[in-house]
Amino acid sequence: MQKIKICCFCETWESGGIESFLNNVLQHINLEKIQVDIVVSCLKKSIFTEPLKQKGIRFFELSGSQRNFLKNHYMFMKLLRKENYNAVHLHIFHGLSLYYVCLAQKAGIPVRIAHSHNTALRSSKTQKLKLFIHNIAKNLFSDESTDLWACSALAAQFLFSKRALKQKGFQFIPNGIDTERFRFQPEIRKQIRQKLGLENQFVIGNAGRFCYQKNQSFLLDIFAELVKQKPESRLLLVGEGEEEKALRNKAEMLNIAGQVLFYGISHQIEYLLWAMDIFVFPSHFEGLGIVAIEAQAAGLPVIVSEFIPQEAYITKQVKKLSLQDSPKDWANEIVYTKSSIAGREYNVDTVQKAGFNILDVTYKIKKYYKDRLAKENNT
Repeated sequence: MQKIKICCFCETWESGGIESFLNNVLQHINLEKIQVDIVVSCLKKSIFTEPLKQKGIRFFELSGSQRNFLKNHYMFMKLLRKENYNAVHLHIFHGLSLYYVCLAQKAGIPVRIAHSHNTALRSSKTQKLKLFIHNIAKNLFSDESTDLWACSALAAQFLFSKRALKQKGFQFIPNGIDTERFRFQPEIRKQIRQKLGLENQFVIGNAGRFCYQKNQSFLLDIFAELVKQKPESRLLLVGEGEEEKALRNKAEMLNIAGQVLFYGISHQIEYLLWAMDIFVFPSHFEGLGIVAIEAQAAGLPVIVSEFIPQEAYITKQVKKLSLQDSPKDWANEIVYTKSSIAGREYNVDTVQKAGFNILDVTYKIKKYYKDRLAKENNT
């Protein structure tokens, strides 16, 4: 039997949230009857690439740059016609990327899924211009999608036109995780804290790309206030990114560098979450915030900014503060949360019931592919 061929498109491929989501899904999907290709404008170093290649996933890079629109569009169109995909699934966060749906339509691809993964654009000198282009593009190109998917209602509203949402609605696709992997193991927590020199310390943590969106700079301000009240505090930062040097310099300037651990990226994020006492997530924006889901599954209290979508509030251990609140206000909330912790929560079952079990999400996606293609074949 001929395999169903799916083209998953991303603008870039590295070690971010979209890549984590795709890795989680593809590692748990039976690929005997499905061929999945990941097509990107720019292919960068990622912890997810080799494991997916071992699963039989193929990677195709277009021009090597997001900005080379004409070459990317030409190479994408050429690839679509060569491979004759059954479906194109865009994993995107900017309206301009919706043009790839138009190319898929021109190439005769019957199923064209646009999947929104974010709720805002990164801060930059050209942010206003990019937002202007984004809004024009989403109104021009949303209609060419056969299906609209999003990780939250806010993500759907950000990427798709009001007209398209009214006509088609959107499919909520939870950012699934391997929930059992995060079930708390106290012995491993003890080992990791010992290995990292965190014994008898109060550990707050954060995981994500070091960038404006994740707002680790503000987290350093919070931590500087926290150590005034709790000198035994330590900050565990998991990730890498363009702001790492600036963050290290700021930690030095705030005289907290000796209490901040820049861990880097990890294949075993659950171990590091178990080592933490509280997860702090002051993002400027998130499509959903998959690491907040992982932190809850790992049993952590989670303190988030007001920009984390409601879909991420799964357990009773999530508290929201405003980025307009001072770093001292955030530090006070962390201290209060610490004092109210009776013991580690076991939240895996709660997260599963909320629909974030990767096996359930994978089944939902695979079934949707199959049913959608069957519908196209019968029309």
